[in-house]
Formats: sequence, structure tokens, C-alpha cells
Amino acid sequence: MFDGIYRGYPVGTLLFWQREAPAARLSLGKLSLDAPARSDALWVVDGQQRVTTLAETLLGHPASGARAIHFDLGGVKFVYTKVLGEADAKGREETEAERTSPRLPLAVVLDSAQLLEWLFAHPALDPAQRALVLDVGKRIREYQMPCYIVETRDEQVLRTIFHRTNRSGRPLEAHEVFDALFGALSQPQPPDLRHVAQRASEMGFGPLPEGDVLNALLAVKGLPLDRDFTDALDRDEVPGALRATEAALRETIVFLRRDAGFAHVELLPYTLPVVVLSKFFHEFPAPRDRSRLLLRRWLWRGALGARLTGATVGMRQHLACIRKDDEEGSVQRLLALAGTAPAEDVTLLHSFHFARARSKLQCCALASLGPRDLVTGELLDLPALLSAPGEEKVPTVLRGKLAEDDRASGLANRVLHPRLPTRGLIQAITATSDARTLASHAISTEAQAALRDGDAARFLALREAALQKTVERYFQRQGEWSADDSPSLASMIVSED
Repeated sequence: MFDGIYRGYPVGTLLFWQREAPAARLSLGKLSLDAPARSDALWVVDGQQRVTTLAETLLGHPASGARAIHFDLGGVKFVYTKVLGEADAKGREETEAERTSPRLPLAVVLDSAQLLEWLFAHPALDPAQRALVLDVGKRIREYQMPCYIVETRDEQVLRTIFHRTNRSGRPLEAHEVFDALFGALSQPQPPDLRHVAQRASEMGFGPLPEGDVLNALLAVKGLPLDRDFTDALDRDEVPGALRATEAALRETIVFLRRDAGFAHVELLPYTLPVVVLSKFFHEFPAPRDRSRLLLRRWLWRGALGARLTGATVGMRQHLACIRKDDEEGSVQRLLALAGTAPAEDVTLLHSFHFARARSKLQCCALASLGPRDLVTGELLDLPALLSAPGEEKVPTVLRGKLAEDDRASGLANRVLHPRLPTRGLIQAITATSDARTLASHAISTEAQAALRDGDAARFLALREAALQKTVERYFQRQGEWSADDSPSLASMIVSED
């Protein structure tokens, strides 16, 4: 966006709704502002992300080491890089590039006085660079972004304008439409979907996508997930719907972690259960223990049988199972959709890819072993580990020539453990004398000896055999395929009245 502003290109329009607003503390990304009460406040309806980026970048004061947008005077381009503070510069020489062509932090360009102070602090700049700094500041300060300001109390007029201004270009995601139309209007907490998702992530389960949060809200309200919801929701009911969704998601996360054994959202192979369970816990916030047990079987059987993929028809079928005032009947109907056997390939350990449902389920089996740090022997903080990016949360043990065996592409060559430097995992595995730590990663002392002797193929074969037993036992224990699925005895007692 800033490159477009610098070059004078259009970067979109903004849509505001002018109406009263109480005094409040607002959060724009990492920036917090105390906004006074106003009768003519401008509520952002369309363009929230752009406004947030502009405010956070130009008004924020990022700490040393944090990432922020800068203008690279040498490359004449905008870059997203770390802020270098005084503490970072201690103990090292300033490079020639940093001295003669530093990067201009955009946090100083909005105020001319701050921009001049930054120039005085960098006397090594040549005249052309000083002129470039002043030009960047001038272009950003004077850039004019077109906007619409709607002055009406008719909410339908606002919705019509919003839809018309978003017919071209990239279509907005459904959750973006929701926050645009309703988020700014919901003064009570939580104010929008993003805050609901943020509060859910504070439970240590990881961040829920806002699209899933919106689907959970629609399920809680009993609205179709595959239709336009903008005319089905009234402004006055949105705050209550957000609170109800937050409460339902909280119970859902507790169930997923405590009852079902999913330590983190990254291990959840499908998103359908988040939506379905949200509706269930909204209708039945304190279900019987028997219902929780059967729900766990439904979840695991459905996941192991690949029946929770989240397709529209499947989602609709699952949500239809949940009926008000019929807790145990709802559970029984869900169980009927889960099938009676797992998918044939769910226990195959080859071709590991963390993004695939099968690999995520197998990682749940790894997590069930209580993995320990291979260096210290301490129990690992799984939520923190699983928050790591990409495949880093399940790094490979053997690489390069050591990974030529066919098993090297599968689970046998992966550990649920923080990534270590090159050959670091091999050294940690071979050096530890704690059999309990090794066992927490399904590594026997025999497999350790093979790795110590440089026999990669034998190490992989032994570990794959151990993992095969671990995965099969864990899946059987979680699915309980042959168990009695009848409802609780209390539900089958017919009152004589």
C-alpha cells in the first residue's frame, strides 16, 4: 500500500458512517488510542485493514527489535524489517551501509519536526538522500485517499452502499463483510470477530481463523452458512451473538483440549468440529459426562474416517443433528454420521506433510507420549511449540545423504520437538542417557544405538515399527470403535408423570 501512496497510485476508497460514539480505548493492530466521546465520529465500514495499517505504521512507536515498515534509501523501496535501537547497536561497529544509507522508519514521517530530527541524527546522508527523505515524508503526508461519508440512521442504506462499492476487485471474505457491517457498531465487548478470535487464542489453543469464528456465530444463531447473512442479522442482536459465540468457543476449546486430546488448533485436522461443537455447547453449555464421552468418539471416528471435511453438505448435515432441548438425541445423531471404521490409509506413516489431516492426527499420537526436550529432559510446552511456523514444529531428524532411505519422508524421520541446528537433533538423541526422554519420542535405546553407529536405515526402521504400534493403539483408544454408544441411563428413564 505504501508503495502505491509514494507513487501516487490509487489504493482504494474508504467508507465511513458518521454517527455518535462513546469514549473508548481503541485498538488498531498493536496501537492503542483513547478516543473521546463524539457526536460526529466516523466509524470505518470499508477499509478497516488500510486504516489500521496506516495508523499502526505512522502513529506507532515500535520497540527495538520489533518489525516495522521502513523506506530503504539505497533501494528506493519500502521494506518490513526490524527496528534497530541503541541496545542493538552496542558492541558492534556500524556498517558502512547503515551509516551512509540507513532505512527511514515511517513512524517519523507524519510529523515534520520528527522527520527533521531523524535527518539531523544521520549527518552522513548526502544531499540527494536528504532530499529523498523529505520527498517521502511530503508524499505520504499529502496523499489524498478518496472516501465516502454516510450520514444516515438507516442501516439498510449503509449496507446497500457497502455492497455496491465492493462489487469490483477482490471480493471480501465473509468475515470481513461481517466486521465491516457489524463490528464497528457493537460497542459492548467483544466488539467484532477479530476480538472473539483473539480471546480464544489467549486460552493457549492457538489462533482461530476469523472465518471459522463467523461460521460458529452463524451456527449459534441458527443461520445458514452458505447464504448471505447481511440481511438476516439485526444490529441490535450482534453484540449478544458475539458474546454467545465467545462463550460457546470457550467451551469448545476446553472440550477439544481436555476431552478430545487436541493440544492445539494446529493438530486439529478439520475445522468442521469447531463450528459444530460451538452450536452444541451453545445449546447445551453443561452437557452430561456421557455426552462428552460420546462427542469425543464422534469427533475421533469422524476424523479418522475422513468424514469431517467441512464441505457445505456435510456441515449442514452435522448442524442439523443438534436440536434444542434434545442433548442426547443430538449426540446420537452426530455419532450416526461418524461411520464405523477408519479410513484405510490413516495409519500409513509414509509421506508426512503437516498440512494433511492424516499427518496432523499422527502428530496427536506423538503428543500423547508427553514429548520431552531431548537436551534438558523437561516436558515440552506443546502449545508454544505448535505455534511455530510451518514444518518447524515437527522437524526432520535425518537430512541430506542420511535421509536417502524411503522411510525418511515419513513420520519415522520426524519429532515433535523444537528445531535444532544442523545435526543438532542427531546429537541430542545420541547424547541423552535418559531412556524416559527417548521413549517420549518413540525412540528405543536400540534405535539410539543404531543412530550413534551411523546406521540411518536401521534407526528409521526401528522407529517406524515403534511408531506404527503407537499410532494404531492411540487411534483405537480414541475412536473406541467397538464400545457401547448408547445414551446415558438417565435419558432412558421414562417419567411416570
